[in-house]
Amino acid sequence: MNYKLAREIDEYVKNKGYRLINSIVLYKDKELITERYYNKYDENSRNNIKSIWKSILSICVGICLDLGHIKSLDEPISTYLPMFGANNHPYHKYITIHHLLTMTSGIYWNGGVHYHCPMMSQLMRSRDWLSHLVDIQMSEVPGAKYVYKEWDVILLSALISKATGRNTYDFCDQYLYKPLEIVSDPWWTSASGVTYNIADSEAAQAKSDLSARDLAKLGFLFLNGGKYEGRQILSAKYVTQAITPSEQNAGYGLLWWVGDDWYGCRGYGGQEITVIPKQRLVYVIQATATASSKSYGDVFGEILRIISN
Repeated sequence: MNYKLAREIDEYVKNKGYRLINSIVLYKDKELITERYYNKYDENSRNNIKSIWKSILSICVGICLDLGHIKSLDEPISTYLPMFGANNHPYHKYITIHHLLTMTSGIYWNGGVHYHCPMMSQLMRSRDWLSHLVDIQMSEVPGAKYVYKEWDVILLSALISKATGRNTYDFCDQYLYKPLEIVSDPWWTSASGVTYNIADSEAAQAKSDLSARDLAKLGFLFLNGGKYEGRQILSAKYVTQAITPSEQNAGYGLLWWVGDDWYGCRGYGGQEITVIPKQRLVYVIQATATASSKSYGDVFGEILRIISN
């Protein structure tokens, strides 16, 4: 453990007034370099992962491919979600699994302001999520434009369930969480059977949140080409695909963010997993998300500055 680094991180967080940060961990080749907790958090505390869930779904798709539940990312989603082959819109039949993974489905989306999204509120009130989504207008031809939205991952979750014949969380738990020794309660499932990473109460949500050390395991999985503790959990081929920028967004792969020398996962309010493969570093930060939350990318930048000196 680098105690000097720990003290400097504490000082930086304090000086910046980052009172919502709860966890910071840094590993190099699975060696714990530093680990800092605030607001009564510790190594066992769980934090809401927000949109890091999207990257977890991507891993589940890769496992579906490896197991043969899905034949190809180029398959139309109507193979698994037949309502998208019913000609509600002429573009529906062209939406593929790859389009969902790259946020390029073309389905109209308006995210609202300050994390308040009327379109999501309407979906939550509907009895049948898939029927609701199939009625939303298309704004582009599938594959034409990247638009970050919830629709594509909700459809992806439904597709995983249809392809495997199981609740999406149950599939994730068996083939990803348990092999990585991650403990979580089930994700919330709508009345129509679509699994989504929310819950009907804060207490239920807390049980499906993950710790900083849990998130680091996801970073290790990708850093090691889909292996964890010597076991191949996910094919190396899919890992490479997931962290390869899409044609529509140079900073985004298959629900994984990509930079010049890094890749990782991001969630609203400061949830981050960052992997720097050349330095064999895995970094995680977690924070309490609020309506006016921010990201804390400068914290890792400061850490890199300190360890490079």
